[in-house]
Amino acid sequence: MRRLWAVSLLALVGCTILPPAPRVPEQYSLSPATTGDLAEVSRKAVEERPEDESAFLQLSSNQAALKWRLELIERAERSIDLQYFIWNDDASANLLFLRMLDAADRGVRVRLMVDDIFLIRRDRNLAAINQHPNMDIKIFNPGRIRDSTLGAIGEWMLNFRQLNRRMHNKMLVADNQIGIIGGRNIGNAYFGLDEQYNFRDLDVIVAGPVVEEISHAFDEYWNHKMAYPVEGIPHEASAESVTRLRERAEAYVQAHLGELASFRVEGPVAPDEIESLVGQMQFGEAHFLQDDPVPIDGKEVRLIDMLALVSGRTTEEILIITPYFIPRPTLLQRLAEMVSRGVTVRLLTGSLASNNHTLAHAHYKKYRRSILEAGIELFEYRDDPSYRQRALADTAPVVSDFVSLHTKAIVVDRKMCFVGSLNLDPRAIEINTENGLYIESEPFCGELSLQAEWMMSPGNAWRVYLDEKDRIRWISTKGIRTSQPARSTWQRVQDFFYRWIPVEGQI
Repeated sequence: MRRLWAVSLLALVGCTILPPAPRVPEQYSLSPATTGDLAEVSRKAVEERPEDESAFLQLSSNQAALKWRLELIERAERSIDLQYFIWNDDASANLLFLRMLDAADRGVRVRLMVDDIFLIRRDRNLAAINQHPNMDIKIFNPGRIRDSTLGAIGEWMLNFRQLNRRMHNKMLVADNQIGIIGGRNIGNAYFGLDEQYNFRDLDVIVAGPVVEEISHAFDEYWNHKMAYPVEGIPHEASAESVTRLRERAEAYVQAHLGELASFRVEGPVAPDEIESLVGQMQFGEAHFLQDDPVPIDGKEVRLIDMLALVSGRTTEEILIITPYFIPRPTLLQRLAEMVSRGVTVRLLTGSLASNNHTLAHAHYKKYRRSILEAGIELFEYRDDPSYRQRALADTAPVVSDFVSLHTKAIVVDRKMCFVGSLNLDPRAIEINTENGLYIESEPFCGELSLQAEWMMSPGNAWRVYLDEKDRIRWISTKGIRTSQPARSTWQRVQDFFYRWIPVEGQI
Protein backbone atom coordinates (compact mmCIF):
# COMPACT_ATOMS: atom_id res chain seq x y z
CA MET A 1 0.00 0.00 0.00
CA ARG A 2 2.87 2.39 0.83
CA ARG A 3 4.38 1.79 -2.62
CA LEU A 4 1.01 2.34 -4.29
CA TRP A 5 0.59 5.71 -2.59
CA ALA A 6 4.16 6.72 -3.52
CA VAL A 7 3.68 5.86 -7.18
CA SER A 8 0.31 7.65 -7.23
CA LEU A 9 1.85 10.78 -5.73
CA LEU A 10 4.66 10.78 -8.29
CA ALA A 11 2.09 10.45 -11.06
CA LEU A 12 0.21 13.47 -9.73
CA VAL A 13 3.34 15.65 -9.90
CA GLY A 14 3.89 14.77 -13.54
CA CYS A 15 6.15 11.71 -13.68
CA THR A 16 5.59 9.25 -16.51
CA ILE A 17 4.59 5.88 -15.05
CA LEU A 18 5.47 2.72 -16.95
CA PRO A 19 2.26 0.74 -17.50
CA PRO A 20 2.07 -3.02 -16.99
CA ALA A 21 3.93 -4.93 -19.68
CA PRO A 22 1.84 -5.47 -22.80
CA ARG A 23 1.10 -9.06 -23.68
CA VAL A 24 3.28 -10.15 -26.56
CA PRO A 25 3.72 -13.62 -28.05
CA GLU A 26 6.76 -15.59 -26.97
CA GLN A 27 9.53 -15.34 -29.53
CA TYR A 28 12.43 -17.68 -30.12
CA SER A 29 15.68 -17.76 -32.02
CA LEU A 30 15.39 -18.42 -35.71
CA SER A 31 16.95 -21.57 -37.07
CA PRO A 32 20.59 -21.17 -38.15
CA ALA A 33 21.08 -19.54 -41.52
CA THR A 34 22.00 -22.07 -44.20
CA THR A 35 23.40 -19.56 -46.70
CA GLY A 36 25.63 -16.54 -46.45
CA ASP A 37 29.14 -15.79 -45.20
CA LEU A 38 28.48 -16.63 -41.55
CA ALA A 39 26.91 -19.98 -42.32
CA GLU A 40 29.82 -20.84 -44.62
CA VAL A 41 32.48 -19.82 -42.11
CA SER A 42 30.76 -21.66 -39.27
CA ARG A 43 30.54 -24.80 -41.42
CA LYS A 44 34.21 -24.63 -42.40
CA ALA A 45 35.34 -23.92 -38.84
CA VAL A 46 34.08 -27.25 -37.46
CA GLU A 47 33.57 -29.47 -40.52
CA GLU A 48 36.52 -31.76 -39.73
CA ARG A 49 36.05 -31.73 -35.96
CA PRO A 50 34.11 -34.11 -33.67
CA GLU A 51 30.43 -33.16 -33.57
CA ASP A 52 30.58 -31.96 -29.94
CA GLU A 53 33.45 -29.54 -30.55
CA SER A 54 33.13 -25.79 -31.15
CA ALA A 55 35.66 -23.27 -32.48
CA PHE A 56 37.01 -20.26 -30.58
CA LEU A 57 39.14 -17.17 -31.02
CA GLN A 58 40.27 -14.84 -28.23
CA LEU A 59 39.47 -11.18 -28.75
CA SER A 60 42.03 -9.51 -26.49
CA SER A 61 42.39 -6.43 -28.65
CA ASN A 62 39.74 -3.75 -28.21
CA GLN A 63 40.08 -2.85 -31.88
CA ALA A 64 39.45 -6.46 -32.93
CA ALA A 65 36.49 -6.69 -30.56
CA LEU A 66 34.67 -3.85 -32.35
CA LYS A 67 35.83 -4.95 -35.78
CA TRP A 68 34.38 -8.44 -35.38
CA ARG A 69 31.10 -7.14 -33.97
CA LEU A 70 30.75 -4.93 -37.03
CA GLU A 71 31.68 -7.85 -39.30
CA LEU A 72 29.06 -10.19 -37.83
CA ILE A 73 26.31 -7.57 -37.95
CA GLU A 74 27.17 -6.54 -41.51
CA ARG A 75 27.21 -10.11 -42.81
CA ALA A 76 24.12 -11.39 -41.02
CA GLU A 77 21.36 -12.52 -43.39
CA ARG A 78 18.72 -13.91 -41.06
CA SER A 79 18.96 -12.81 -37.42
CA ILE A 80 20.97 -10.84 -34.85
CA ASP A 81 20.43 -11.20 -31.08
CA LEU A 82 22.21 -8.86 -28.65
CA GLN A 83 22.14 -8.68 -24.84
CA TYR A 84 24.12 -6.06 -22.91
CA PHE A 85 24.30 -4.39 -19.52
CA ILE A 86 25.43 -1.01 -20.91
CA TRP A 87 24.86 0.55 -24.32
CA ASN A 88 26.40 4.02 -24.30
CA ASP A 89 25.66 6.93 -26.61
CA ASP A 90 29.10 7.47 -28.13
CA ALA A 91 31.04 6.87 -31.35
CA SER A 92 31.34 3.08 -31.14
CA ALA A 93 27.73 2.61 -30.00
CA ASN A 94 26.37 4.84 -32.77
CA LEU A 95 28.44 3.03 -35.40
CA LEU A 96 27.11 -0.33 -34.22
CA PHE A 97 23.58 1.07 -34.12
CA LEU A 98 23.84 2.20 -37.75
CA ARG A 99 25.04 -1.26 -38.79
CA MET A 100 22.10 -2.82 -36.93
CA LEU A 101 19.70 -0.50 -38.76
CA ASP A 102 21.29 -1.45 -42.08
CA ALA A 103 20.82 -5.12 -41.22
CA ALA A 104 17.19 -4.54 -40.29
CA ASP A 105 16.67 -2.64 -43.56
CA ARG A 106 17.77 -5.65 -45.56
CA GLY A 107 15.34 -7.92 -43.72
CA VAL A 108 17.44 -9.27 -40.83
CA ARG A 109 15.49 -9.72 -37.58
CA VAL A 110 17.28 -7.78 -34.83
CA ARG A 111 16.48 -8.37 -31.15
CA LEU A 112 18.18 -6.22 -28.52
CA MET A 113 17.90 -6.62 -24.75
CA VAL A 114 19.49 -3.99 -22.49
CA ASP A 115 19.45 -3.59 -18.73
CA ASP A 116 17.41 -0.61 -17.56
CA ILE A 117 19.86 0.81 -15.00
CA PHE A 118 21.40 3.43 -17.33
CA LEU A 119 18.41 4.00 -19.61
CA ILE A 120 16.49 6.68 -17.69
CA ARG A 121 15.33 9.47 -20.04
CA ARG A 122 16.27 7.42 -23.14
CA ASP A 123 12.84 5.85 -23.57
CA ARG A 124 11.92 8.07 -26.52
CA ASN A 125 14.85 6.79 -28.55
CA LEU A 126 14.09 3.17 -27.67
CA ALA A 127 10.47 3.62 -28.66
CA ALA A 128 11.57 5.16 -31.96
CA ILE A 129 14.00 2.35 -32.79
CA ASN A 130 11.30 -0.17 -31.99
CA GLN A 131 9.17 1.28 -34.82
CA HIS A 132 11.40 -0.42 -37.36
CA PRO A 133 9.50 -3.53 -38.49
CA ASN A 134 12.62 -5.72 -38.11
CA MET A 135 13.89 -4.37 -34.78
CA ASP A 136 12.56 -5.47 -31.41
CA ILE A 137 13.83 -4.15 -28.07
CA LYS A 138 13.25 -5.24 -24.49
CA ILE A 139 14.56 -3.73 -21.27
CA PHE A 140 15.36 -5.84 -18.23
CA ASN A 141 13.68 -5.15 -14.90
CA PRO A 142 12.66 -1.53 -15.61
CA GLY A 143 11.66 0.96 -12.97
CA ARG A 144 8.17 2.43 -13.30
CA ILE A 145 9.24 6.08 -13.02
CA ARG A 146 10.65 6.95 -16.42
CA ASP A 147 11.29 10.69 -16.82
CA SER A 148 12.37 11.91 -13.40
CA THR A 149 15.72 11.18 -11.77
CA LEU A 150 14.34 12.18 -8.38
CA GLY A 151 11.28 10.02 -8.90
CA ALA A 152 13.42 7.05 -9.96
CA ILE A 153 15.55 7.42 -6.82
CA GLY A 154 12.40 7.45 -4.72
CA GLU A 155 11.13 4.31 -6.40
CA TRP A 156 14.47 2.56 -5.80
CA MET A 157 14.22 3.40 -2.12
CA LEU A 158 10.71 1.96 -1.96
CA ASN A 159 11.33 -1.08 -4.14
CA PHE A 160 15.03 -1.69 -3.63
CA ARG A 161 15.04 -5.48 -3.46
CA GLN A 162 13.46 -5.99 -6.87
CA LEU A 163 15.14 -3.11 -8.72
CA ASN A 164 18.56 -4.00 -7.33
CA ARG A 165 18.56 -7.10 -9.54
CA ARG A 166 20.44 -6.08 -12.69
CA MET A 167 21.25 -7.99 -15.88
CA HIS A 168 25.03 -7.90 -16.32
CA ASN A 169 24.97 -10.43 -19.20
CA LYS A 170 26.77 -9.79 -22.50
CA MET A 171 26.33 -11.61 -25.80
CA LEU A 172 25.92 -11.22 -29.56
CA VAL A 173 24.76 -13.97 -31.92
CA ALA A 174 24.50 -13.52 -35.69
CA ASP A 175 22.49 -15.87 -37.92
CA ASN A 176 22.52 -18.37 -35.03
CA GLN A 177 25.91 -19.39 -36.43
CA ILE A 178 28.61 -17.23 -34.80
CA GLY A 179 28.60 -15.46 -31.44
CA ILE A 180 30.72 -13.16 -29.27
CA ILE A 181 30.78 -13.75 -25.50
CA GLY A 182 32.84 -11.97 -22.86
CA GLY A 183 33.24 -8.96 -20.64
CA ARG A 184 32.71 -6.01 -22.96
CA ASN A 185 29.70 -3.71 -22.90
CA ILE A 186 28.99 -1.34 -25.78
CA GLY A 187 30.91 1.91 -25.39
CA ASN A 188 34.16 3.64 -26.34
CA ALA A 189 36.20 2.48 -23.33
CA TYR A 190 35.55 -1.17 -24.26
CA PHE A 191 36.83 -0.64 -27.81
CA GLY A 192 39.88 1.52 -27.17
CA LEU A 193 38.30 4.85 -28.10
CA ASP A 194 38.13 6.69 -24.77
CA GLU A 195 40.74 9.36 -24.05
CA GLN A 196 40.47 9.11 -20.25
CA TYR A 197 40.87 5.33 -19.90
CA ASN A 198 40.42 2.19 -21.95
CA PHE A 199 39.82 -1.29 -20.64
CA ARG A 200 42.08 -4.31 -20.93
CA ASP A 201 39.27 -6.72 -21.71
CA LEU A 202 38.47 -10.10 -23.24
CA ASP A 203 35.80 -11.65 -25.45
CA VAL A 204 35.61 -14.95 -27.31
CA ILE A 205 34.26 -15.30 -30.82
CA VAL A 206 32.70 -18.74 -31.17
CA ALA A 207 31.20 -21.02 -33.81
CA GLY A 208 29.86 -24.55 -33.67
CA PRO A 209 27.30 -26.44 -31.57
CA VAL A 210 27.62 -24.25 -28.45
CA VAL A 211 26.06 -21.36 -30.38
CA GLU A 212 22.70 -23.11 -30.12
CA GLU A 213 23.09 -23.12 -26.33
CA ILE A 214 23.79 -19.38 -26.43
CA SER A 215 20.67 -18.72 -28.48
CA HIS A 216 18.51 -20.79 -26.11
CA ALA A 217 19.97 -18.82 -23.19
CA PHE A 218 19.03 -15.56 -24.89
CA ASP A 219 15.49 -16.82 -25.43
CA GLU A 220 15.17 -17.63 -21.73
CA TYR A 221 15.73 -13.97 -20.88
CA TRP A 222 13.80 -12.61 -23.87
CA ASN A 223 10.61 -14.44 -22.87
CA HIS A 224 10.94 -13.86 -19.14
CA LYS A 225 8.48 -11.64 -17.27
CA MET A 226 11.32 -9.32 -16.22
CA ALA A 227 11.97 -8.43 -19.88
CA TYR A 228 9.73 -5.47 -20.70
CA PRO A 229 8.73 -4.91 -24.34
CA VAL A 230 9.58 -1.38 -25.45
CA GLU A 231 6.23 -1.04 -27.23
CA GLY A 232 4.72 -0.62 -23.77
CA ILE A 233 6.62 2.63 -23.13
CA PRO A 234 4.20 5.60 -23.24
CA HIS A 235 5.94 7.63 -25.95
CA GLU A 236 4.69 8.71 -29.34
CA ALA A 237 6.84 7.35 -32.15
CA SER A 238 6.46 6.77 -35.88
CA ALA A 239 8.40 5.49 -38.86
CA GLU A 240 9.79 9.01 -39.25
CA SER A 241 11.27 8.71 -35.77
CA VAL A 242 13.60 5.98 -37.02
CA THR A 243 14.75 8.24 -39.86
CA ARG A 244 15.52 11.06 -37.43
CA LEU A 245 17.51 8.71 -35.20
CA ARG A 246 19.45 7.37 -38.18
CA GLU A 247 20.32 10.91 -39.26
CA ARG A 248 21.41 11.80 -35.74
CA ALA A 249 23.63 8.68 -35.50
CA GLU A 250 25.15 9.37 -38.93
CA ALA A 251 25.94 12.94 -37.94
CA TYR A 252 27.50 11.74 -34.69
CA VAL A 253 29.71 9.21 -36.47
CA GLN A 254 30.79 11.78 -39.06
CA ALA A 255 31.74 14.17 -36.26
CA HIS A 256 33.92 11.48 -34.68
CA LEU A 257 35.66 10.07 -37.74
CA GLY A 258 39.04 10.88 -36.21
CA GLU A 259 38.68 8.47 -33.31
CA LEU A 260 37.05 5.89 -35.60
CA ALA A 261 39.95 6.01 -38.06
CA SER A 262 40.82 2.34 -37.46
CA PHE A 263 37.38 1.19 -38.61
CA ARG A 264 35.63 1.14 -41.95
CA VAL A 265 32.77 3.57 -41.48
CA GLU A 266 31.47 3.40 -45.05
CA GLY A 267 31.87 1.18 -48.08
CA PRO A 268 31.51 -2.57 -48.75
CA VAL A 269 32.90 -5.24 -46.44
CA ALA A 270 36.13 -6.93 -47.51
CA PRO A 271 35.26 -10.38 -48.91
CA ASP A 272 38.27 -12.16 -47.42
CA GLU A 273 38.03 -10.68 -43.91
CA ILE A 274 35.52 -13.16 -42.51
CA GLU A 275 37.21 -16.10 -44.24
CA SER A 276 40.42 -15.41 -42.31
CA LEU A 277 38.58 -16.29 -39.12
CA VAL A 278 38.64 -20.04 -39.79
CA GLY A 279 42.42 -20.34 -39.82
CA GLN A 280 42.77 -18.48 -36.51
CA MET A 281 40.36 -20.56 -34.40
CA GLN A 282 41.06 -23.27 -31.83
CA PHE A 283 38.82 -26.15 -30.88
CA GLY A 284 37.28 -27.92 -27.93
CA GLU A 285 34.08 -28.70 -26.07
CA ALA A 286 32.16 -25.74 -24.65
CA HIS A 287 29.02 -24.98 -22.69
CA PHE A 288 27.23 -21.71 -22.12
CA LEU A 289 26.46 -20.91 -18.48
CA GLN A 290 24.22 -18.22 -17.03
CA ASP A 291 22.25 -17.23 -13.95
CA ASP A 292 18.51 -17.75 -14.00
CA PRO A 293 16.67 -14.46 -14.70
CA VAL A 294 14.34 -14.89 -11.71
CA PRO A 295 13.54 -12.50 -8.85
CA ILE A 296 16.23 -12.42 -6.22
CA ASP A 297 14.08 -14.07 -3.55
CA GLY A 298 13.21 -17.02 -5.77
CA LYS A 299 15.02 -20.33 -6.01
CA GLU A 300 17.63 -19.97 -8.70
CA VAL A 301 20.70 -21.40 -10.35
CA ARG A 302 23.80 -19.24 -9.76
CA LEU A 303 26.70 -19.17 -12.16
CA ILE A 304 29.25 -19.10 -9.34
CA ASP A 305 27.95 -22.49 -8.12
CA MET A 306 28.54 -24.00 -11.55
CA LEU A 307 32.09 -22.62 -11.60
CA ALA A 308 32.71 -23.99 -8.10
CA LEU A 309 32.16 -27.48 -9.51
CA VAL A 310 34.75 -26.81 -12.19
CA SER A 311 37.33 -25.31 -9.85
CA GLY A 312 36.86 -28.30 -7.55
CA ARG A 313 38.51 -30.40 -10.27
CA THR A 314 41.73 -28.38 -10.03
CA THR A 315 44.83 -30.49 -9.39
CA GLU A 316 47.75 -28.18 -10.23
CA GLU A 317 46.91 -24.54 -10.88
CA ILE A 318 44.11 -22.01 -11.07
CA LEU A 319 44.56 -18.57 -12.63
CA ILE A 320 41.94 -15.93 -11.87
CA ILE A 321 41.57 -12.55 -13.55
CA THR A 322 38.89 -10.25 -12.18
CA PRO A 323 38.81 -6.43 -12.15
CA TYR A 324 36.92 -6.31 -8.87
CA PHE A 325 37.68 -8.83 -6.12
CA ILE A 326 35.71 -8.69 -2.88
CA PRO A 327 35.66 -12.29 -1.71
CA ARG A 328 32.86 -13.80 0.27
CA PRO A 329 34.16 -15.95 3.15
CA THR A 330 33.35 -19.22 1.38
CA LEU A 331 35.30 -18.19 -1.73
CA LEU A 332 38.43 -17.28 0.20
CA GLN A 333 38.15 -20.51 2.19
CA ARG A 334 37.83 -22.52 -0.99
CA LEU A 335 40.93 -20.92 -2.51
CA ALA A 336 42.89 -21.42 0.71
CA GLU A 337 41.90 -25.09 0.73
CA MET A 338 43.24 -25.45 -2.82
CA VAL A 339 46.55 -23.97 -1.73
CA SER A 340 46.70 -26.36 1.23
CA ARG A 341 46.49 -29.37 -1.09
CA GLY A 342 49.28 -28.09 -3.32
CA VAL A 343 47.37 -26.15 -5.98
CA THR A 344 49.02 -22.93 -7.19
CA VAL A 345 46.46 -20.12 -7.01
CA ARG A 346 47.29 -16.89 -8.84
CA LEU A 347 44.98 -13.89 -8.74
CA LEU A 348 45.17 -10.78 -10.92
CA THR A 349 42.93 -7.85 -10.03
CA GLY A 350 43.06 -4.09 -10.51
CA SER A 351 45.45 -1.83 -8.62
CA LEU A 352 44.10 1.39 -7.16
CA ALA A 353 45.78 3.25 -10.01
CA SER A 354 44.16 1.11 -12.72
CA ASN A 355 40.73 0.91 -11.11
CA ASN A 356 37.83 2.82 -12.66
CA HIS A 357 35.75 2.26 -9.49
CA THR A 358 37.70 3.49 -6.48
CA LEU A 359 34.81 2.50 -4.21
CA ALA A 360 35.20 -1.15 -5.22
CA HIS A 361 38.94 -1.03 -4.65
CA ALA A 362 38.49 0.54 -1.21
CA HIS A 363 36.59 -2.53 -0.07
CA TYR A 364 38.87 -5.03 -1.82
CA LYS A 365 41.99 -3.74 -0.05
CA LYS A 366 40.57 -4.88 3.29
CA TYR A 367 41.20 -8.46 2.12
CA ARG A 368 44.77 -8.11 0.83
CA ARG A 369 46.41 -9.52 3.91
CA SER A 370 43.94 -12.42 4.17
CA ILE A 371 44.55 -13.25 0.51
CA LEU A 372 48.31 -13.31 0.98
CA GLU A 373 48.16 -15.25 4.25
CA ALA A 374 46.04 -17.88 2.47
CA GLY A 375 49.01 -18.54 0.19
CA ILE A 376 47.45 -16.98 -2.90
CA GLU A 377 49.83 -15.27 -5.31
CA LEU A 378 48.40 -11.76 -5.71
CA PHE A 379 48.98 -9.37 -8.61
CA GLU A 380 47.48 -5.92 -9.29
CA TYR A 381 47.31 -4.66 -12.86
CA ARG A 382 49.20 -1.46 -13.59
CA ASP A 383 47.58 1.66 -15.02
CA ASP A 384 50.71 2.10 -17.19
CA PRO A 385 51.41 -1.39 -18.57
CA SER A 386 53.88 -2.23 -21.33
CA TYR A 387 53.56 -0.86 -24.83
CA ARG A 388 52.21 -4.17 -26.13
CA GLN A 389 49.51 -4.27 -23.45
CA ARG A 390 48.54 -0.67 -24.19
CA ALA A 391 48.27 -1.58 -27.86
CA LEU A 392 45.53 -4.07 -26.93
CA ALA A 393 43.66 -1.44 -24.90
CA ASP A 394 44.07 1.72 -27.01
CA THR A 395 42.83 1.84 -30.60
CA ALA A 396 44.86 4.22 -32.76
CA PRO A 397 44.87 7.17 -32.93
CA VAL A 398 43.45 7.31 -29.38
CA VAL A 399 45.93 7.26 -26.48
CA SER A 400 44.20 7.09 -23.11
CA ASP A 401 45.45 8.56 -19.84
CA PHE A 402 45.49 5.13 -18.21
CA VAL A 403 44.50 1.48 -18.74
CA SER A 404 41.91 -0.20 -16.54
CA LEU A 405 41.49 -3.95 -16.05
CA HIS A 406 38.11 -5.35 -17.14
CA THR A 407 39.01 -8.94 -18.12
CA LYS A 408 37.06 -11.71 -16.36
CA ALA A 409 38.54 -15.18 -16.79
CA ILE A 410 39.37 -18.33 -14.86
CA VAL A 411 41.82 -20.99 -16.11
CA VAL A 412 42.03 -24.41 -14.45
CA ASP A 413 45.08 -26.64 -15.04
CA ARG A 414 45.57 -24.94 -18.42
CA LYS A 415 42.91 -27.12 -20.02
CA MET A 416 39.61 -25.78 -18.66
CA CYS A 417 38.61 -22.12 -18.61
CA PHE A 418 35.78 -19.65 -18.26
CA VAL A 419 35.38 -16.29 -20.01
CA GLY A 420 32.35 -14.11 -19.38
CA SER A 421 30.75 -11.26 -17.48
CA LEU A 422 31.34 -12.51 -13.91
CA ASN A 423 33.31 -10.36 -11.48
CA LEU A 424 34.25 -11.93 -8.14
CA ASP A 425 32.39 -9.50 -5.92
CA PRO A 426 29.11 -9.69 -3.94
CA ARG A 427 26.99 -7.99 -6.61
CA ALA A 428 28.06 -10.39 -9.35
CA ILE A 429 28.02 -13.49 -7.16
CA GLU A 430 24.76 -12.90 -5.28
CA ILE A 431 22.65 -10.14 -6.89
CA ASN A 432 23.10 -9.51 -10.61
CA THR A 433 22.65 -12.00 -13.43
CA GLU A 434 25.81 -13.09 -15.28
CA ASN A 435 26.81 -15.35 -18.14
CA GLY A 436 29.84 -16.80 -19.87
CA LEU A 437 31.48 -19.57 -21.82
CA TYR A 438 33.01 -22.66 -20.17
CA ILE A 439 35.60 -24.25 -22.46
CA GLU A 440 37.55 -27.50 -22.31
CA SER A 441 40.42 -27.08 -24.75
CA GLU A 442 44.13 -27.41 -23.99
CA PRO A 443 45.17 -25.19 -26.95
CA PHE A 444 42.70 -22.40 -26.14
CA CYS A 445 43.03 -22.51 -22.34
CA GLY A 446 46.80 -22.93 -22.60
CA GLU A 447 47.01 -19.78 -24.69
CA LEU A 448 44.77 -17.97 -22.21
CA SER A 449 47.14 -19.08 -19.42
CA LEU A 450 50.05 -17.51 -21.27
CA GLN A 451 48.03 -14.31 -21.68
CA ALA A 452 47.30 -14.29 -17.94
CA GLU A 453 50.97 -14.81 -17.05
CA TRP A 454 51.96 -11.99 -19.39
CA MET A 455 49.44 -9.70 -17.72
CA MET A 456 50.89 -10.69 -14.32
CA SER A 457 54.50 -10.02 -15.39
CA PRO A 458 56.43 -7.15 -13.72
CA GLY A 459 56.06 -4.88 -16.74
CA ASN A 460 52.27 -5.09 -16.54
CA ALA A 461 51.38 -5.75 -12.91
CA TRP A 462 52.51 -5.19 -9.34
CA ARG A 463 53.19 -8.36 -7.39
CA VAL A 464 51.85 -7.88 -3.88
CA TYR A 465 53.70 -9.69 -1.11
CA LEU A 466 54.52 -9.70 2.60
CA ASP A 467 58.12 -8.74 3.36
CA GLU A 468 60.35 -10.14 6.11
CA LYS A 469 58.65 -7.85 8.64
CA ASP A 470 55.15 -8.96 7.53
CA ARG A 471 54.44 -5.67 5.78
CA ILE A 472 52.51 -5.45 2.50
CA ARG A 473 54.70 -4.38 -0.41
CA TRP A 474 54.31 -3.92 -4.19
CA ILE A 475 57.01 -4.79 -6.71
CA SER A 476 57.25 -4.41 -10.50
CA THR A 477 59.75 -3.12 -13.04
CA LYS A 478 59.20 0.30 -11.42
CA GLY A 479 60.74 -0.94 -8.18
CA ILE A 480 59.34 -1.63 -4.72
CA ARG A 481 56.52 0.46 -3.26
CA THR A 482 55.62 0.69 0.41
CA SER A 483 52.16 2.11 -0.33
CA GLN A 484 49.68 1.09 -3.00
CA PRO A 485 50.22 2.70 -6.42
CA ALA A 486 47.66 5.41 -7.22
CA ARG A 487 47.08 7.95 -9.97
CA SER A 488 46.83 10.92 -7.61
CA THR A 489 46.69 12.02 -3.99
CA TRP A 490 42.98 12.68 -4.44
CA GLN A 491 42.41 9.05 -5.43
CA ARG A 492 44.20 7.97 -2.25
CA VAL A 493 41.94 10.26 -0.20
CA GLN A 494 38.84 8.80 -1.86
CA ASP A 495 40.12 5.27 -1.30
CA PHE A 496 40.67 5.97 2.40
CA PHE A 497 37.18 7.30 3.06
CA TYR A 498 35.26 4.96 0.73
CA ARG A 499 36.23 1.90 2.75
CA TRP A 500 34.08 3.17 5.63
CA ILE A 501 30.93 3.43 3.53
CA PRO A 502 28.88 0.31 4.49
CA VAL A 503 28.05 -0.86 0.97
CA GLU A 504 30.37 -3.84 0.51
CA GLY A 505 27.48 -6.24 -0.06
CA GLN A 506 26.24 -4.09 -2.95
CA ILE A 507 29.53 -3.73 -4.85
